[in-house]
Amino acid sequence: MAVHTGSDGSGEVWYLAAELRTVAGLRSGDSADRAALTAMQRRSEVLLAGRRGLALLARSMHSRRALALKLRRAGFGTAAVTQALQRLDELGYVDDIGFARMWVRGRVERGGDGRARVLAGLLSRGVSHQDARAAVAAEYPHEREAEICRELAARLVQQLPSGDRGGTRLARQLARRGFPNHRVLQVLQGLQLADGMADEYEF
Repeated sequence: MAVHTGSDGSGEVWYLAAELRTVAGLRSGDSADRAALTAMQRRSEVLLAGRRGLALLARSMHSRRALALKLRRAGFGTAAVTQALQRLDELGYVDDIGFARMWVRGRVERGGDGRARVLAGLLSRGVSHQDARAAVAAEYPHEREAEICRELAARLVQQLPSGDRGGTRLARQLARRGFPNHRVLQVLQGLQLADGMADEYEF
């Protein structure tokens, strides 16, 4: 809704949320005091930021930091984003632990990454170290990591050139996917590709 700062309809035009217009008893095109309009505009921004946040959360879960970043990119000010997120948090819509656990479950189901890489992925999405580690511990047990590492290694070794089936290249590929050295060595030993490689790893 647009209102003016000038009593004659001139001056600046301010756009406010319809809900605030109703509360204030204003109609589109009315004139109002600048101080009152400033306060209402701030409340409007918080309200609209909250709506945008809800719309984003309806599409998919977000970490608090990722949601804040998207709202700022949409043009909302820092103060409005902070207040909107606080309200969404109070309503139970912002849940970093729930987001983290869901995200880890998805990565585990797809397979292909070790716990370290999954943890790094959570941290890059704004989840705290504490929440990220808790989610990985709860949703990605070490036993499952061992299974995924073996399954991935079995696929990767078939993709290597026939004359390059040594363990070193495979070990590097597995390490880049976030699997720890001891897990990589165990897998290579199972594939009989670990001869002479134990000294390359530190445990």
